[in-house]
Amino acid sequence: MNTELCHVFVFVDDRAAALAALEACGLTESFSRVHDGQGTANICACFDNAYLELLWPDDPVALASVSVARTRLSERSRWRDTGASPFGIGLRGRIPFPTWEYRPPYLPDGSGIAIALGSEDPRQPFLFRSPGDSRPDTWNDGRAGERQAKAGLAEISALHLELPVGATPAVRNLVDRGFLTLKPAVRHRLLMTVTTTDGRKRVLALPEFTWSD
Repeated sequence: MNTELCHVFVFVDDRAAALAALEACGLTESFSRVHDGQGTANICACFDNAYLELLWPDDPVALASVSVARTRLSERSRWRDTGASPFGIGLRGRIPFPTWEYRPPYLPDGSGIAIALGSEDPRQPFLFRSPGDSRPDTWNDGRAGERQAKAGLAEISALHLELPVGATPAVRNLVDRGFLTLKPAVRHRLLMTVTTTDGRKRVLALPEFTWSD
């Protein structure tokens, strides 16, 4: 299976901020989850091929625990103070860079998430292979709901990363493969291009949660 986008996450302050962000950009909540033992919780908005995850710290003690520390999710959750990247890019299929295996407490025994070695630097985006292996428009468990049909949005079609530090080999690998584009910048920013149901393209800027055409 070729490398495909599974989802994009961005850290927000809390659940209220996540709900406000969805409302601000006209997206519909598809599902939510508490990551027991990891110290985070989320709200997710599904598109046809992938989804956007709004993530926040739910249990600071668990988030700072030894089992989670290598992910640097704690620093990422406090990105405004730490200078860390608030973004994660989850992939399906083949992972084209070296990884380490993270065993999150909320997954079944024996299950893990392959995380790019370079993502140990919290200033870099968190690159990983998602446990999921299928598109939301093929899910049959109801989690995806009506996706973003009400807003006339279909697929996440492109990612553009603005990065204030030098990119790791893993990030460069994705750039070389045309998976994302990259630009040096003074702050962390991710632009997510979404195709509409009538064939146009719109760009969602994160973490601002604002659209442009």
